[in-house]
Amino acid sequence: MRLLEREEPLALLATAARAAAAGRGGVVLVTGEPGIGKTALVGALAGRLAGGRVLTGQCDDLTTPRPFGALRDVARAVGGPLAEVLADGSAPAAVHDGLLAELAGPAPTVLVLEDVHWADDATVDAVRTLGRRVPALPAVLVLTYRDGELDGGAPLRRALAALPPRAVTRVPLAPLSRAAVAELVGAGADRVHALTGGNPFLVTELAAEGTDGLPPSVRDAVAGRVAALAPDARALVELVSVVPARTGTDVLDAALPGWEAAAAEPERTGLLLVEPGAVAFRHELARTAVAGTLTAADRRRLHTTVFAALQRLGADPADLVHHAEAAGDATALAAAALPAARGAAAAGANREALAHYRRALPLAGSLPGAERAALYEELAGVAYLTGRIPEALAAVDAAAAAHRATGDGRGLGRCARVRSRLLWYAGDGAAAEREARAAVALLEPLGESAELARACSVVGQLAMLAGRSEEALTESARAADMALRAGDRATHAHALVNTGKVRATRDPDDTATIEQAFAAADGAGDPHEAVRALVCRAWSELLWVRPGPARRTAERALAYAAEHEVDALREYTEVTLAWLDARAGDWAGAERVARAQLERGVTVNQILAKTVLAEVAVRRGDDDAAARLADVAAQSWATAEMQRIEPVLELQVEHALLHGTPMPVDRVRQVDALARATDWAGWGGVRMAAWAAVAGCPVESCVRAAPPHRAVLDGDWRAAADAFGAVGWSYDRALCLSALDDPAALAEALETARALGAAPLAARVTRRLRALGLPVRHGRRETTRAHPAGLTARQEEVLRLLAEGLTNAEIATRLVVSPRTAEHHVTAVLGRLGVRGRREAIRRAGELGLLRG
Repeated sequence: MRLLEREEPLALLATAARAAAAGRGGVVLVTGEPGIGKTALVGALAGRLAGGRVLTGQCDDLTTPRPFGALRDVARAVGGPLAEVLADGSAPAAVHDGLLAELAGPAPTVLVLEDVHWADDATVDAVRTLGRRVPALPAVLVLTYRDGELDGGAPLRRALAALPPRAVTRVPLAPLSRAAVAELVGAGADRVHALTGGNPFLVTELAAEGTDGLPPSVRDAVAGRVAALAPDARALVELVSVVPARTGTDVLDAALPGWEAAAAEPERTGLLLVEPGAVAFRHELARTAVAGTLTAADRRRLHTTVFAALQRLGADPADLVHHAEAAGDATALAAAALPAARGAAAAGANREALAHYRRALPLAGSLPGAERAALYEELAGVAYLTGRIPEALAAVDAAAAAHRATGDGRGLGRCARVRSRLLWYAGDGAAAEREARAAVALLEPLGESAELARACSVVGQLAMLAGRSEEALTESARAADMALRAGDRATHAHALVNTGKVRATRDPDDTATIEQAFAAADGAGDPHEAVRALVCRAWSELLWVRPGPARRTAERALAYAAEHEVDALREYTEVTLAWLDARAGDWAGAERVARAQLERGVTVNQILAKTVLAEVAVRRGDDDAAARLADVAAQSWATAEMQRIEPVLELQVEHALLHGTPMPVDRVRQVDALARATDWAGWGGVRMAAWAAVAGCPVESCVRAAPPHRAVLDGDWRAAADAFGAVGWSYDRALCLSALDDPAALAEALETARALGAAPLAARVTRRLRALGLPVRHGRRETTRAHPAGLTARQEEVLRLLAEGLTNAEIATRLVVSPRTAEHHVTAVLGRLGVRGRREAIRRAGELGLLRG
């Protein structure tokens, strides 16, 4: 088919290919609706290349996609190491290495992956890895997809967002103009253009019917063409219509002997493409149109035929699953689903693996005890990795029942250890610790083993989280030594994470062990532990009030977790970053992330999200602040972990102080007793103790603290304010300044509180100013309410200065305020607009029309 109005997109593709030939690789994203001509465009590129090769892989619209589906097409074309690692089920990293080696040259390569909106998670991971490396390769990665079918949280959307911006060329395809439609169909162009919206495929399908008596839809047009075929040709077309993407000729040989003769007519009329090794519709829209005309009985019959052919050929289990499910054959579906699940899990396609394991569950009752237990344990593993904790708990309970029936003590110990981890994620710290100790008790009589090492390491981990550092170090050292003797690198890494976290908590500069743990986990192929190492380091940096390093570490963790599909920890890290945003004054941004987390199913993540929301509510003065505090206080106490309990209790004390309500005296004393039973550094605890003392509820506190918290405890509010201000925590600085009798300090605290929208703190400072007989400057509340973004007049002025490109120091000079006050104003503006940086603020202000006039 002649391409119209595609010269500019073709030129962009050709330019990227020439750059790749010169060693400057890149990524080209070809996007548009179904039928817009994405496949035709990349197909035309071959004629524009002076040299090199084009490799193509197709993502299929299977019920659950095949792991590395598109890359398997490429491997069939090139053979070699890439084909070998895909054939032997190697780890994803080996597949990535094989792909990179294939694209390393010397000849340039255009790698086209089509319809990646259907890509499995393993393929998406490969795209992410290749996208980062391709700028240094003589290759261009072309991805075609329907951008309208990706929601904001789709793995592919996240992978594309992580691509190096300078290496990406975007090629959105537009519909054809009326003039182009007229070139294709001649008379009747107006009606064809109106009916198709200029979609090239739809135009050509309607044009094939002739413009006289146009059918009302493309489905009718395609159905009319199929109905006109001879019976054997129609049977072939209908069979091919139930197979996504393309039907292998080997499948047709098995399912429909003599199909070659039947293919002549639909090939001649352009309905089917007959290629070496496969038969396909000219476009997916035509395939689905034909499939849509079939009766339910015909669809089941055809899927049954294809399934039988694939089964005889020993086809990919994911293909078998697709057709067995469509055929309604529950027995065949369950049997095919188990190997499909294991293949997907091995490839790191955890979401696909979970879907397959669920399909395999009807098979469980017919399996021997050990195999049944294995099925449930594997299901628990992928359910956990995808953040489905209740489902994982149910699966591990079923596995334990199977082990109990066969008297497998080692299996029971393993299940107890896994259950401990899941209960921790569910927010039940006491139950998690009971299960971990039960696992050790079950496994110790059986002698040293990798399982016992892991159980000991979990005990060490829970001790670390509870603040019992010496116990954590002892159990983790025991576990690490045992794991090395057992050759279990992953458990060794797990134990190192525990040890590294204790050391970094005691001394924030002692990060060597935790980085060693990250490297060990990464090398052992355990992405969960690698992410945990980074998250633990970030939290140690938070404990010592080092938000800059904590953010950098958390961003490392987030990128790694997203790349390796460690969903539960990825979400936890997102909320950790939101908490840092809240502390920096971006309350709107933090609230947005935390609210989204509440809709997901991991309790420990929700506790952190609720803490963030409670902090914003307390500091902003929301009506539901007290209720939010009560809710998260109950959940945090159930974890038995100081790092969850103390920040919430600190907020309760702060809330009581700001509003003059009774202090949570009993809980303060409980936490103090818990803290003194450990060597917890207590970033929140020491500050909580200081505020409790100010409020008339003195308690004993931990002896170690980050410098700003030590200053608070010592009553040196000026030093504490300076320390918090130095790290950008403007609210905390203002809170400390509000404890002084210095008029200038109180004036700054009031201005900061108003800039942030911290009504309770502003009210507290106002009361103190009046008690000292000092004047109170009134804010511009009515002006603020009237502003579209809720900005005060001063904040609007700051926004305009930001748009002029002024620095904080220059803004301070222009407004005749201190640089620190200017910084508070800038932070408040960013928070009000819900953005993180100046450029985003200016762009957002432009969108809202705030810079006009």
